[in-house]
Amino acid sequence: MSRAENEDEAMRAWSSASPGSDQDEPEGMKTAPLLFTPLVSRPETPPPAWLFGPGGLAALPAPLLPTQGVNVAVGIDIIEVARVARAYTRHGTRFLQRVFTETEVLQCRGRRALSGVLPLPEPKPARLAGRFAAKEAISKALGTGLRGVAWREMEIVQLRSGRPSVRLYGRARQRAEELGLSALDVSIADLQGFAIAVAVAVQTASQGASPQLHEGR
Repeated sequence: MSRAENEDEAMRAWSSASPGSDQDEPEGMKTAPLLFTPLVSRPETPPPAWLFGPGGLAALPAPLLPTQGVNVAVGIDIIEVARVARAYTRHGTRFLQRVFTETEVLQCRGRRALSGVLPLPEPKPARLAGRFAAKEAISKALGTGLRGVAWREMEIVQLRSGRPSVRLYGRARQRAEELGLSALDVSIADLQGFAIAVAVAVQTASQGASPQLHEGR
């Protein structure tokens, strides 16, 4: 059965189910759910209660699963390359200086700029957009969004292999240290006028630390 046929069958089953029937609630939904601990604090520290609503941790339908020494947070972002190109066309150097570091801008200009050829080529919009998306993704993985960290506090530096690497400064570095991150990786791609980036933050508990079971009902 094709994917489209599977989707059609699922839609028919949903539309034919009467309100309140057993089809509305699978058998497994009658048991306590498995709740994973979000990466918002160090392993030995319970997540802040306000994250889960007025009742806090105590109101959860089950305890949060201990992280067993490793936890991850993922951030993703996608943006139109044309949108970044328009911002650069409109604001020029001011836009570059607000969002990107000097190293990032130089790498976005390409190999000729890196070799010192003058005059400097214009930054490539797709490369700017990729780094723009990567910074958005990193801020999500850090759990702050761009209200909690500044654009230039997150730097995407391309290694000689072509792989992007992450450097954090200021509040972004402080947040990573607060979470006890042991790794932060990012991947960037662009296709048909869009740039997309995924960031993965990894938290590894220190040796000897025992996982904590955070309360629930």
